[in-house]
Amino acid sequence: MLKTFLKYLFSLFIFQGLLLSSTYNLVGLVLDAESQKPISNASIYIVDQNIGTTSDEEGYFNLLLNNYYLDNKINLKIQVIGYQEKEMLVFLSKGRNDLGEILLKAESIKLESIEIHSHENESKQISDIVIEGKELNENLKGNIATSLANYPNIGINSFGVVTSKPSLRGFSGDRFLLTKDGDETGDLSQSSIDHAISLDMTEVDQIEIIRGPRSLIYGSNTIGGVINTSLIGSASKRVGRFVKQFSIGKESFNDGLHGNGMFYIPLGNNQVNLFLSNRVTENQTSPIGELENTQSNTELYKIGFTRYGKNSYINLIFENYNLTYGIPPSPLSVYNPDIDIVLWKETYQVNFHKDISFTAFNALDIKFDFIDYVHVELVDNDGNYNDIFDILEGDYHLGLAKKTYNYKIKLSSNNLIVGSELNVKEFTPHGLYYTPPTDEIYFSLYGFKENRIDKIGVDFLSSFRFGYLSIKPKDYDNQYKYIDGSMVNDKNFPNISFSFGVKKDIDKFEINSWIMHTMRAPRVEELFSDGPHLGTYAYEIGNPSLEAERIYGIENSISYYSNPFKFSLVTFYNYSPYYYQMAKMGHCEGEYDPYSTVDPSHP
Repeated sequence: MLKTFLKYLFSLFIFQGLLLSSTYNLVGLVLDAESQKPISNASIYIVDQNIGTTSDEEGYFNLLLNNYYLDNKINLKIQVIGYQEKEMLVFLSKGRNDLGEILLKAESIKLESIEIHSHENESKQISDIVIEGKELNENLKGNIATSLANYPNIGINSFGVVTSKPSLRGFSGDRFLLTKDGDETGDLSQSSIDHAISLDMTEVDQIEIIRGPRSLIYGSNTIGGVINTSLIGSASKRVGRFVKQFSIGKESFNDGLHGNGMFYIPLGNNQVNLFLSNRVTENQTSPIGELENTQSNTELYKIGFTRYGKNSYINLIFENYNLTYGIPPSPLSVYNPDIDIVLWKETYQVNFHKDISFTAFNALDIKFDFIDYVHVELVDNDGNYNDIFDILEGDYHLGLAKKTYNYKIKLSSNNLIVGSELNVKEFTPHGLYYTPPTDEIYFSLYGFKENRIDKIGVDFLSSFRFGYLSIKPKDYDNQYKYIDGSMVNDKNFPNISFSFGVKKDIDKFEINSWIMHTMRAPRVEELFSDGPHLGTYAYEIGNPSLEAERIYGIENSISYYSNPFKFSLVTFYNYSPYYYQMAKMGHCEGEYDPYSTVDPSHP
């Protein structure tokens, strides 16, 4: 009933928007008046309207405006710390309005109290990548992997386009982190190639690839880096009046159609954000023909409520995500049933932010996430995906449910971050999935520091994360076929990750160098699996004796910038004395028959 109501509401808003509004497109380039270098993160906003944007890494900005709440002229203000602010009167014409180059003059920084609920650390490496604005729109595809495919040292692991996943510098799975607004996605995409990422790309406002010391504030296993996505509808974006944004698109290679709507609804000191999205695709086509059973259907409904104070806000978010998709048949198998996967996820989130003045810190953030996830694999399903919990009552399926409880507290400033995190996961198998019910408890402390020594013009960066993971399989009445059941017991993995780096600017050159040591504990399925995995057409066997991985990395890089020319050279080396992954051990003697009444778990 709620989904039906939201769909009708979504359609009504789209219809109203098409009738009553047209769009102004305000673009420009913000430059340093003396050096002509681009100025990133400059605030561009309309005076007294609470409508604005920021310039990207190249100084460009793109501001979309609707004429139903604007006159044909506006007062536009450009502001960034370290430069004189600039205000200009702009007369609007329908369509594209190009302001050209906007030159800002440098000035001494004046310390003053500014109400701003963002304290992002800008300690970026040369190898870091930030994609936003125009560049993001040009590269945005149906998933995160294909959106990043044109960037260096990023590969794609694919089992059909829906399940495509990025790899960073050859690392895949959970040897790098993928986060949404700094938080884990809460799905099982890192555990197998057939598991999709529960991320709707139409709600992504920025993609940032983070490497080096700063990456450890997101997690311990970041040797490959961090892909952090910033989402539209963030609590830090406050509007002065009702704003709605729509997007509709089509993809030809899979006859896909997608659309979404974002609504900002201010109510005094409160604000409601509503996001609705739907994407439907048919089978993927290729130069050699159609790839069977690669259709998909994605639905996302998200509502957020924010209460703003003078120097703080509290934000509540509820999200419902549903994805159904098919797995292409295996060319090596004689019996090729249609394998369909149904994914359901609900997220409940509480965010508290407060601007403070406490020793060296100026911001306090407290977060709580609860993620309820269910993943089911079906054989020759009839396509009835109305209720995943009804499907769980059926026969011949594999499934895994996971509940995630995540608690974070962080103190931060522009060059200092300390925090702690408690993460609790509850894994529950269904059907023929023979991994035992297992609890994971992970606690960690982390920190990041950047020191500037002006005398020699060098920035020193350092970070650490100390953690302790406890894996506790529950009593499970199961006779394992290939692993020793006596070894299915509690596992504990202490871990220490750290990184050190330096940065130096010499005229138009920048030099970066850093080293890193990370540790990664084995996943539950790597330890205890002993059963079929429909989506990969394989029988998977874990190893309960696995230990934590240790990976060492080093990076050296140099860049040169002189507008409009930019050049960078990055070298890196990673080494692990103890590294493991799933490997093929042989062929089964028969074909998998899910309808066998003798032993449906294995040929």
